[in-house]
Amino acid sequence: MSFTPSIAQNIRTEVEDIIEMVSGVESQTKTAYEIEGQLWWSMLALGQQLLQLFFTMREKQETQLKSYDVDDVNYPYVGQKKRRYVSLFGEVTVKRGCYWLKDKGGHYPLDEALSLPQRSFSDWVQQRLSELTLVMPYGDAVDIWSRWLGWTLSKRSSEQLNTDHGEWVRDYDQVRENAEVPPEACILVISADGKGIPMTRQDSPPPEARRGRGQNKTAKKESTITASYAIAPYPRTSDDIIQALVPDSNSSDTPKKVRPTPVDKQLFGTLQGQEAAFDHLVEQVSRREHSQVRHRVALTDGNRGLKKRVQQHFPHFTLIIDIIHVTEYLWEVANTLLGETHAMRDTWMRDALRCVLDDDLDRLLDHLDYQFLRVSSKKQAIVKKVRRYLRNNRQHMDYQSYLAHGYPIGTGVIEGACRHLVKDRFEQAGMRWSKLGAQVMLDLRATFLNGDWDDFQRFRRHQAHQQRYSSSHPDIIPEDIMMSVAA
Repeated sequence: MSFTPSIAQNIRTEVEDIIEMVSGVESQTKTAYEIEGQLWWSMLALGQQLLQLFFTMREKQETQLKSYDVDDVNYPYVGQKKRRYVSLFGEVTVKRGCYWLKDKGGHYPLDEALSLPQRSFSDWVQQRLSELTLVMPYGDAVDIWSRWLGWTLSKRSSEQLNTDHGEWVRDYDQVRENAEVPPEACILVISADGKGIPMTRQDSPPPEARRGRGQNKTAKKESTITASYAIAPYPRTSDDIIQALVPDSNSSDTPKKVRPTPVDKQLFGTLQGQEAAFDHLVEQVSRREHSQVRHRVALTDGNRGLKKRVQQHFPHFTLIIDIIHVTEYLWEVANTLLGETHAMRDTWMRDALRCVLDDDLDRLLDHLDYQFLRVSSKKQAIVKKVRRYLRNNRQHMDYQSYLAHGYPIGTGVIEGACRHLVKDRFEQAGMRWSKLGAQVMLDLRATFLNGDWDDFQRFRRHQAHQQRYSSSHPDIIPEDIMMSVAA
């Protein structure tokens, strides 16, 4: 290290100062809070110096050639060039040999050896900053970043980094390996739903010819959210469902069965419409099909477009209408016929649910037909709506069979996905999204929530290196070496 005496000496001095800070006489009058804060900033400054030392050593060790050949083109050496490298510890300088040819541009062999990203921000900065923006607004993320690390960057820079990363999500989806699924998780489940995202005025859906009072100039654009997962069978009875949805205080407390949890849950969201969402879901399902899958279930809330696409793209799946959505319709008609405070409302609901769950829907429909003739025209509209919903979806409401097979009959997973993927991030106060920005956030946030973030970032680094330098990433083990080790 004799060729970098000033940096090395500064580091040694800094380390000695840190040791003195925590063990010297003055430390005896400091609080833990004071020492921890001083250590934090001292370690960041030390890390910056150590990283600069690393780059300086690589600069000194780089072999200087008269020229550099790339694709049979000879690039002459023109000297060293500097570039910024903005790390977690702060900014450092990288000096490296430049081989440049007019009309061809320049090449920097050390950049390739170090796998330096195209932007000045290090891959660690890009990964960690992007991770922050997935769970909080861009402005809050860069503010926290500044407070933690002591250097600032713009909100625009963080948005651009996410846009860069979003370009690799589709490619990652093509090579992502599914998690190992236990043998008992033999039911393959898919689900889909829609969730509105507030858009900027420029990217809002076309407005009506004339807005009503209080109607915003901007509107929401619906995103289509899909989920796929595997799960073990969970047989239940009608009584189990009724007690869960309309609890009876007189019923005895019985130990609840352990509910199986979804395995390898994969979420996806798009602003390109239902067809694009289902094209992606088809790809996901094709990679999940294997010998242990014995049952295939599709869950929707009764949306006509979603049902149509399930039947078109997944005709071999059992299409089930979400029981929670059915229950909401039943509550609506119960309140219409009896009122929200009627003593018999819960009893009516239990009877109605039993008709639905025990394949006795005709009895419930006959009851609604009878009540239709005895209520006002305003109430008739609600009764008519519920009757139509039940009749249109009855072929997908064979709950007696579904429960016996242990199928899931609720869309809790996709409802949760709409909340976690969209609502928690996109619908905070005052937020408006461009179409591009919203799609980037959907892609990255789904990758994060799917538990693939670290694998995705590794994939992104490798692919970005390949694109930038036309060579494999330095940390990839060559296949011949890997095979020799395996042998």
